[in-house]
Amino acid sequence: MRKERRHELKENELAEILAKWYSQIAPHSQKILIGVLAVLIAYLGWSIWSRWAEAVENEAWESLHAAVESGAAADYETVAERYPRTNAAHWAQLMAADTHLQIGCRQILTNKADGAQELRKALDGYLALRNVQVSPFFQQRVLWGLGRAYEALSGTREGQGELDRALAAYRELVERWPDGPFSSVAKRRLNLLEKPETREFYDALAAYEPAKQGAQPPGGEIEFGPASMPTPPGQQTPSTDTGSATLDSPANSQPVVEQQQQATPSGQDMKGSGDNVPVKESQNQDSQKPSDSEKTPSE
Repeated sequence: MRKERRHELKENELAEILAKWYSQIAPHSQKILIGVLAVLIAYLGWSIWSRWAEAVENEAWESLHAAVESGAAADYETVAERYPRTNAAHWAQLMAADTHLQIGCRQILTNKADGAQELRKALDGYLALRNVQVSPFFQQRVLWGLGRAYEALSGTREGQGELDRALAAYRELVERWPDGPFSSVAKRRLNLLEKPETREFYDALAAYEPAKQGAQPPGGEIEFGPASMPTPPGQQTPSTDTGSATLDSPANSQPVVEQQQQATPSGQDMKGSGDNVPVKESQNQDSQKPSDSEKTPSE
């Protein structure tokens, strides 16, 4: 009897507590219900949005893979415009800038105006990505490209004086990421660009005017190679073997306009970290080592 009595008293006590608690929240029950519904709706909306964003990101990467196959700057720019604010779009912008830089470095020796225009497009592309936070490696790639673009522009009349900005970009790259994949080559660029003969080379290149189109020697065109470029005093003439530039390895110490390359990572895990983008199978995918084909007698 006593146990039953105690049990009954406990039940009564619990009922009183629940009744008191309910009486306190009853006036706010409608607000609580609205809050719970709002949380559920927010969670549902976030779930739908995240799935949609993932689908868009996947589609963007597939489009970037297709653009890599063509290698055209316009195709990269189309991907960036169609899928804004995605990691794939940022990489597409970077690869478009790389392509403009590559084209500009070739054209500067045959058509100064067109070459300078391409280099300006490359510079604008890198500057647009200057503060994009995809990953530390992406930031280093942008800064490396920026230095290369400034350096190449210093070989044009419009870009004389840009060599100091190239030095600043390389210096920032070394200071912010001393152990990064571009640190060693950036140091070599700094050492090379600080030499008086290198500045003399770029001044001579800026004053250099290529022959007008249509003025060909008897027998047709002469194939252009790096050996036909002016070289700094005391330096050997560069080899005409340009090698096969890779998309993912930084250049060593030749003047930028002699040989240009794009640097992008590779692999299928790119969608997770934003550090990787597709490259063609025929290209080297080791983004940590400088390309041997880019060494020149200037080192």
